[in-house]
Amino acid sequence: MVLVVLLSAAVGGVALGGTAAALDPGAGATYPLTPSSDTLGTFVYVVRPGDSVAENGIKEITLDAGPNADVANVTDDDVFIAVRGGQRIEIAENNTDIVDVANISVSPNQAGDEVTITLPRPVQPQFASDSPNTGAEVAVKVGNFTTPDRPGSHSVNATFATASGSTDGPTSVSYSTTAPELSMNNQNLSQFSDQQSINVSASVPGGGYVGLFTTASNGSPGELIGSTDVATATSSQQYSIDVSGNVTESQQLMAVAYSETNGRSASLRENQTFDPSDDERLRTNGTLVNATANVSTLDVDGRVEAGGEYAQGARLYFPQGEPDTNYQVRSVEDGELGSAATQFQTGANDTTILDTSDLSEGQYAITRIDDDSLVSLDNDSTTSAQDDSILITGQQATTQANTTNAGDGAATDTGATATASSGEGDTATAGGNASGNGSANASGNGSGTDTSSSGPGFGIAVAVVALLGAALLVTRRNR
Repeated sequence: MVLVVLLSAAVGGVALGGTAAALDPGAGATYPLTPSSDTLGTFVYVVRPGDSVAENGIKEITLDAGPNADVANVTDDDVFIAVRGGQRIEIAENNTDIVDVANISVSPNQAGDEVTITLPRPVQPQFASDSPNTGAEVAVKVGNFTTPDRPGSHSVNATFATASGSTDGPTSVSYSTTAPELSMNNQNLSQFSDQQSINVSASVPGGGYVGLFTTASNGSPGELIGSTDVATATSSQQYSIDVSGNVTESQQLMAVAYSETNGRSASLRENQTFDPSDDERLRTNGTLVNATANVSTLDVDGRVEAGGEYAQGARLYFPQGEPDTNYQVRSVEDGELGSAATQFQTGANDTTILDTSDLSEGQYAITRIDDDSLVSLDNDSTTSAQDDSILITGQQATTQANTTNAGDGAATDTGATATASSGEGDTATAGGNASGNGSANASGNGSGTDTSSSGPGFGIAVAVVALLGAALLVTRRNR
């Protein structure tokens, strides 16, 4: 973090008219704009002709952050000063091409609420020759500035001193802080989809990022699987994080708020991109700003694929259908379609879950009921009963349901506890009815019963997957 002091001939949004005063207030802000956080503070003051430091130069700047803020950790490297008036003068600890005055000294007081910046020599603000009474702006950017622990309006008083001890001020500028927000509900998605996304609600006042992680065994963020930029707004907004291909099983995910570490101004930060190894995880009161939620994938043992071999009783995801269409599973004998073994109906989203419990050992293909056309299971140019079939083995599939709840357990990050949680866990199972007349119940309410015994050859219950957008949470079963 860096402390910057700017002196300028104009102050945006600040009226500078009137008679000369001993140091006028400008504006104040921190980044991020969050309470009880390690921030980059910017505090602007205006020097005019007639002020002591206008005549004899600035030798010291003392900032009083008040009893609720903390500047105890501010160091020489955290300070950068730019004087903008008739001439721009930049001041910092390190000597670089853009720094005009190097080797400043920073001294926090014992209480940690006040810091004095000593320049190596007096620096006299320069005023514009055509409008000297406009004054020169002094903006002080303070790295490692810890904001008060409550949201609201706060102030920083500044006193400018000459080498002889004459002073201007104290003069106060105010800044505001707003609590960050981060939440994430339990969600479900298909592990077979090429496009996966997780929705979060977030506010990182001043702007930043949200990184989405797996949850490690100790409750801390694990592997990064997606991220999103977060706007500067102080109110919470909805964001969709692309996680395509990164979620293959039901698990708990963790969203973590970040602030950008590069750029002394908002315009510079806007051009940055998320780097989890460099950007800072946002904390308030020492607590990591994060949220956890359970993400449930489809409760299946596999996907229906051409040539696939599956144990009897396996639950298979069938995505090759059309919306709300009736299909039948037919045996394949010597490469030709045989008798029907069962029938099912897809849901509005083209898919269903096929339970193979009642299928005997053998080879099967799937056809539409209305026109008896064969369903291609591999989307290639060759469609035949032999090419587009599955094999049911004599082995019995065994599964044990494992219900996952989000709860409100706290996540940890090197000892920090979570400040946001997903709330109560929510579980559901997809259900449906299969009958001999081909009219399956696709309500997906889990209350369906098997009525297939009255229809010859249709002794299999088929669960129908409702539209994924309806967000049914499905219990994940471990084989």
